[in-house]
Order: sequence, then structure tokens, then C-alpha cells
Amino acid sequence: MTTRDALRLLQAEIVQVVGCTEPAAIAYALRTLVRHTQPPPSPETFRAELRISVDARRNASTAVVPRLKQPGIHAAAAAGLASRADDFNVFSDFDLPLARAFLKKENWLTIIPVRRRGLWVHAQLPGQRTGITLSGRHDHIERLVIYGKDRTPPPPPLPPPPTLPDIFQLVRARRRTLEALARDFITRQVPAEKGYSLETQIARRVTGRMTGYTHPVMTITGSGNQGIFIGLPYQRLHARHGDRILPAVVFSLLAQIHLSARHQRLSSTCGLATKAAPALAAGLAYARGATPAEIERLFRAIPARLKALTCEGAEPACGDKARRAYRAVAALNLGLP
Repeated sequence: MTTRDALRLLQAEIVQVVGCTEPAAIAYALRTLVRHTQPPPSPETFRAELRISVDARRNASTAVVPRLKQPGIHAAAAAGLASRADDFNVFSDFDLPLARAFLKKENWLTIIPVRRRGLWVHAQLPGQRTGITLSGRHDHIERLVIYGKDRTPPPPPLPPPPTLPDIFQLVRARRRTLEALARDFITRQVPAEKGYSLETQIARRVTGRMTGYTHPVMTITGSGNQGIFIGLPYQRLHARHGDRILPAVVFSLLAQIHLSARHQRLSSTCGLATKAAPALAAGLAYARGATPAEIERLFRAIPARLKALTCEGAEPACGDKARRAYRAVAALNLGLP
């Protein structure tokens, strides 16, 4: 893998988002539709149908939408219809009174669960031959049809995920562009809270995000919780050691993408256990001279230790899961602050 390919992949997988990404995907789908149609959506007349996968529905049903302070798919959809944003960060700017007006109405949104796994959302406007499908990545528009015309944007040409040898080669090369991106990831991550241990900070930030916290979060492979879990430890290490820790950050970010290709992005298994915790440990271990074989053992051992962590939805209990995942990494004595 070339440095340019790695940079494009990281730029696509790291996105700053307010709120949980599953409700954001619902909001993004509806916001994209109404951006391309006329007239603007009115609570009095608007109607939509939403088909949603098992995993996306589970998380979107429980996460609290920022500012609205309400959980659920209807809240996510209402915020999307009221959003002013043109990108995936739909909850960063929306008309709060308009969103509340939608929530006061009945029968404007028909929700149809489908037996798909992973991230899959399809929204359509009945009778208008207008619909959108998101699949795989939270912001990936698989198909967009407006008044019967295919308006699907061309997918960005992304390379395949890095192999473990790719990661070692890229990190050892000390490319400025990759390390600058890693620095940006940790410095723009949610800020640390004074007066709390790192373990408690991570747990609090994850819980806060599930309950409507409005601070932007640097997500990685579609997950803000996993972005927090990787970002806050390196944020503290960077404050102590400066740019010397950037190779480890690059390693963890690439490892996160590598592990996301091994495991589903969205599933009934907690991604902190299968991806973020082993990715964080891998970067810390690399900084201490770990070999590829030792990294592979971490990739297997940490999920095995945390196999009891399942995903029951985007809920406050995610903070406790982050705490358990942190302790699993800390127990390895890899220099976690």
C-alpha cells in the first residue's frame, strides 16, 4: 500500500460527527432526499418510508439525538429533515423548532424493519419515485433516485484495507502526511475532562455521546465510541511526549481499519472489544518494538478476553463497556497512561 492510498483511506474513514452515527445515517438519508426535492418538507404534508437493517435499527432506537434530547428513529429522522448541513454531520446544525414540529405529528414516517445485518438504510418518498439507500459505510450512498432519475454520486475510489505488513511498512516510513493526520485526529478529538482518570474520562465521554452530548467527535470506521477510545489515550500521551508518539497513533488508526475488514462494522458484538481495544493495544505495542506475530496475538487475545461484550444498542451502558475494554488494554502494561 502506498502512502497516498493510506492517506485517502484514513481521510475517508475519519469523520467528525455530532451524535451517534446510526441515527445520523437515518438523518443523512432523509436530509439528502429533501435537499434534492421541492418544496421543503412540512410537518403538515410530509410522508416517508424508512427500511432499516437489524443492527442499524437496534442502535438508532436507543441513542439520544443531540439537542432534541430524545432517543429513537423518529427523532433522528426529524432532525435530518430539519438539518441545514450538507454533509454527514447532520446533527451539527438543524432547526430545532421544525424538528419538534415533526415529532408532534403522527403517521409521517413509516418504519419497516428488514432482515439485513450491518449498516443498511433505505428511505423513500411514497408516490414520488424518490429514494436513497445507504449501505456498508454510514455515509456511503449506494443508490440515489430523484423523481425517477438515477442521481447516485460516483463512489470515491478507495484502496482495499491495509494488511498487517502494509501497516508496519507505512508506519516505519514516518510519512509526514500520515503523522499530520494522526495529530489532527487526536487534537480534534473530544477534549479531556479535568479531575478524572483516563479510564473514567473515556467511560464518561462514551456515555455522554449515547445520551445526547453535543460536542463533535472524531469517528473512525463509522464509530465515535471507538474514536474516543483510541483518541483520548493518545491525546494524553501526546501532551507528555509530543510527536514521538505519532507513529503509534498511525499504527492504531490503520489497525482499526484492518480489523474493521475482519469484523463487521456494525454487528451484535461490541466494536470496542473486536476493533478499538486491539487497535489501541497494537499501536502501543508497536511503540515498544512488538513484532507482527506479537501484534497478531493481540488481535486474537483481546477480543477473546472481552467476548462477553455484546452490543445491545447505543445506550449509557456503552460507557461501562469502554471501561472494561480499557482495563483489558491496561492489563497488558504497554504504557497506557
